[in-house]
This record gives sequence, structure tokens and C-alpha cells, in this order.
Amino acid sequence: MITGKATLEGTQQLAQANPHLSYRQFGSFEVWISQVGFGTYRIDEQDEQYQHALRKALLEGINLIDTSSMYANGSAEKVIGHVLKQLVDEEKIRREELVIVSKAGIVVGEDSEETMKRTAAGKPYQDFTTVHEGMSICIHPEYLQDQLTRSLQRLQLEQIDCYMLHNPEWYLLWAKMNKIKQQEAYEELLERIEKAFLHLEKEVEAGRIQCYGVSANSFGSNPKEFDFIALDTLWAIAEKISPHHHFRVIQFPMNMYESGPLLEKNHGHGQSALRFAKEKGLGVMTNRTLDVTAKEKIFRLTDIRMEPETMIDEKEATQKIKACLDRVDEVEEQIVDHILPALKLERDEVKELKKKVTAGAMLRKYWKKLYSSANVHNVQSLLFEPVITDLRKSIAKHGELDDQTLEWLDTYKEVLTKATDALKSYYTPKDCQRAQAIKKELSRVRPHLMATDTLSQAAIRTMRATPDVHGILVGMRREHYVDDVLAELQRPLDAQLQEEDWQTITQTLKAVIGAR
Repeated sequence: MITGKATLEGTQQLAQANPHLSYRQFGSFEVWISQVGFGTYRIDEQDEQYQHALRKALLEGINLIDTSSMYANGSAEKVIGHVLKQLVDEEKIRREELVIVSKAGIVVGEDSEETMKRTAAGKPYQDFTTVHEGMSICIHPEYLQDQLTRSLQRLQLEQIDCYMLHNPEWYLLWAKMNKIKQQEAYEELLERIEKAFLHLEKEVEAGRIQCYGVSANSFGSNPKEFDFIALDTLWAIAEKISPHHHFRVIQFPMNMYESGPLLEKNHGHGQSALRFAKEKGLGVMTNRTLDVTAKEKIFRLTDIRMEPETMIDEKEATQKIKACLDRVDEVEEQIVDHILPALKLERDEVKELKKKVTAGAMLRKYWKKLYSSANVHNVQSLLFEPVITDLRKSIAKHGELDDQTLEWLDTYKEVLTKATDALKSYYTPKDCQRAQAIKKELSRVRPHLMATDTLSQAAIRTMRATPDVHGILVGMRREHYVDDVLAELQRPLDAQLQEEDWQTITQTLKAVIGAR
């Protein structure tokens, strides 16, 4: 177990030891953080390169780590704990220098299975809401207490510096799907958040966390959106609990395209979320720095490297995709018509499993609308891989996972992988053209942003130059991603971006997206 916590003295000493990097005070939370933090959304134990990247980042002076109990089903926290323990034991870093943030509230994977067992045993968590199969939300004190205990164990920490409610606004999306009136749903959510804040104040007193916060995707949304959460309302809840509350940090998506947290005047007295946060001294972390989500158009703000020998034209790529989809159809037909009916499962269970074996039909209908290889990756990781895992678990539960069934499931995974690889071959050239167009247009309208080596550095620079943003989270899953970030952090900023700059940048990206 790693004792201690982030301190003002420890983080300042780290900043002084790395004068070539850029650090900022974290709002009224009295610690200093590197301007870019290590995001761990896609980090897991299976790939040692993640550990190497995190180790490199920490040794080079990056001291902000953001994670969640749901990232890779808790695996991200385990990777962090393993690397931290190694480096602390080697006396290469000190706990007092590091600011560790984790989150709870989204229930997936093993946590989802555990909660289902509790429910079956007649001991369900209160305020537990199932959004869809395999994903629920809960911020009830009893659940938060359990999740914090698990996170501390995985992180091998005595204390987490900031513990955040993870996307509590998803309750509002569930309410909308279930036709609950917006005001009624909002009032219920605020009651749940108040109970959570009260509990988190107790966790501060117990010494398990230093402060708490809220990570929400909708702080920068139009107030008319069903899932909008007003930051000033959350502040009022904390003030109601105590004038000496420990609500210190917020997190939300923000990038060159998604500029609502600065431009949307959605809080009291015509303030944006960023302006309100500054007024109240809230620490601000932004995520999705390189990942633009424009409704169905999802893409990354990164340069695309294309090796000449791997390039194929659109016609050849389309033929390759169709051939892969034919093979997916064949395998799915075999699984649905022969493999599943032969298993000793309940009829209803077989029926439900058959509904999930539909990747071929789904891809045939939508593959031309995926827009980018990032979307292809999301389809693979969020749809295909979970379905195969679910099939394995459901079949294994009944002891029916024989060699023939395993072979077909492995074949299914293989053909889906080939199909997604073919889709990436189709979309990667389009990604490359889009990245080049963005760089060209940014160079025209705001040349100083492109005084960098890469588009990803320009995206980070945009956030660095934005007043009132303290920590910019970037997923650095490989050591060369860390190098890319460090190169930008070592560049001095020549100017700050104002609202008119952001309006120009956002309109520029909208124009490029609309043109392609």
C-alpha cells in the first residue's frame, strides 16, 4: 500500500524540478498539475506497452493521472497501481508529487455482474438504474463506498486525491428513454447527487479522499438538452451541505470542435461553464482532446501515417469489405442455425443469444456511414468484442463450451476482425485527407496554432492556450504518444485564445467536416 497524498509542497517541488514543462495550480485544490494529464480510458493489463508509457510519462514529469473504476473493468486502475508501486519503491517518484483522480457511477463488467447477484439475493443497491443490458448507473452512498474501497485496492493507495461522480447525467438519458418528464427526472437526479456529496464529505473526513468532483459530458450543452446539468446547481448543493465543502473539481469533453464549455452561455448571469468554474475556484480537467464527437461523425485530431505499400484504392477496399461481410454472414448463419440450437440452453436464452449474432446485417446496412476509422474501432470494441464475450460466458455457464463451439466462436472473432480491418483500410485514407484539410485551414485562420509538428500537438496547444483549463487529459497508450505530448509541453505559449478565436476554430472544423 502506498501511503500519503498529493501536497502543495510536493507538487510545487516537482514543477520546479521540471522547468521545461508547463504546470498549473488546480483551481482551489491546492496542488500543482502538469498541463497535460495521463488519461487511462483504454488502458488494461493485457498490454505491457501501457505500463511502459505510464512509467515514461511519470518519470518525465507528468503528474496528473485520471482513471475510473469502469475503465477496462478496473484493469486501468490495476496498471496504475502496479506502476506507481514500482516507481515509489524504486524511489524514482514520491506520492506527494502525484495527483490521482478516479471516478465511480457507471456500472459495467464485473461490477454489473456483482450488482445483479446482489439483486437476485434480495440486497439490491438503492437508486440503481439499468440504462441498457450490461450497463447501469448508481451513485448511491452504499455503492460509492464499495467502489472507493475497490479502487483504493486496485490503485494500491491509502488515499485518492480526487474522487468524481462519473457521468451522473446518464440517469437523465434513461429517464428520457422511459418517457419520464424532464423536470421530474432532473429533481430526482439532484436528490441523488446531494446524497452522494454528503457521503463524499464523509469520505474526506475518513481520509480516503482529499476532495471530490463531477465528470459530466453535458456541462457545455444547450440547457434545453434533456441531459444538461447546471454546474451552478451542483455548486448550490455543495454550499447547502457546508460552506467548507470539498467539491473542488469538474471534468468535461472539450476540443477544437466541441467548444460548448466556453462558448455556450448556459449558467447564471450568462456565464459559460468555464467562466463559472473560474469564479468558484473549481479545478477544470478536459477530456476527448483528440477525439471529436459530432453526432455520428467521430474522428481523431491526429496525423494519419499511411505506408505506400498498404494503400489500396476505394474500389478495391469496397470489394474487400463485401468479401469479408459475406464470410461474416456464413459464420453467423452457422452459429444461429446449428451451434446455438444444439446447446442445452433454455429456449428463451437461445433466442436472446441469436439476437446478438447480427454483425453482418448491421455492417451491411451502416458501414458506409461510419465516417472514420475511429468509428470502426468503436464498433469493434463496444459492439463486436462484448457480444463474443457474452456468447462465451452464456455458453460456458451451462458447461457447453466444447471444442467445436470454441472453434466457431474463435472463427467468428477472426472474421469480424478481418471485416473491421477491411473497413479501416477504406476509412484511413479519408481520415488522412480530413487531417490534412484541418491543418491547412487552421494554418490559414490561426497560424500560431500550427507552429507544431503534429495535428495532435495543435489540438493540445488549443487547450493549453485556453484560460481557466488546468488539466488536459490525453490517452497516452504508447511511449511515442508520450513523446508527442512532451514535445508540445516544452513549447512556450505565445498567446491565449479568446472566445472569438474559439468561434473561428470551431467554425473551421465544422466547415471541413461538412465538406467531407
